[in-house]
Amino acid sequence: AWHHRSDALSSIGTAIGIGGALALGSHWTILDPIAALIVSILIIHASIEQLRPSLGELVENSLPEPVEEDIIKTLLSFDGVKDPHNLRTRKIGNRSSIEVHVRMDGQMTLNKAHDITRAMEKKLKEQLGEGTFVIIHVEPIK
Repeated sequence: AWHHRSDALSSIGTAIGIGGALALGSHWTILDPIAALIVSILIIHASIEQLRPSLGELVENSLPEPVEEDIIKTLLSFDGVKDPHNLRTRKIGNRSSIEVHVRMDGQMTLNKAHDITRAMEKKLKEQLGEGTFVIIHVEPIK
């Protein structure tokens, strides 16, 4: 859509520049290069807008802030889970990746901590898709 819109706008700008230069006489021939400059700025702007999402995926941008806030809320909804920190998220193609540290009671059994961690992973995958990579590092509450 941006491509067609920029084509239409550049055609209109070019027509105004050339038409104005022809209609108003030789003293207004400056309108043609001014129109060309405006059209080139429009084309550069449209290309940047089209490139931005693709470049974001190539450099693996973080997930949007509202999604990261939802991840924190999900983690805190589990009993015994405190202080999610060092949250790192990435978008990798059509998948997401989450790495986070959480604190749990240091006296909790390893089996119990593992069960809670697996439940957190399952819940996050339900929210963001089964292909989501989830790494949860458990630390004792200080």
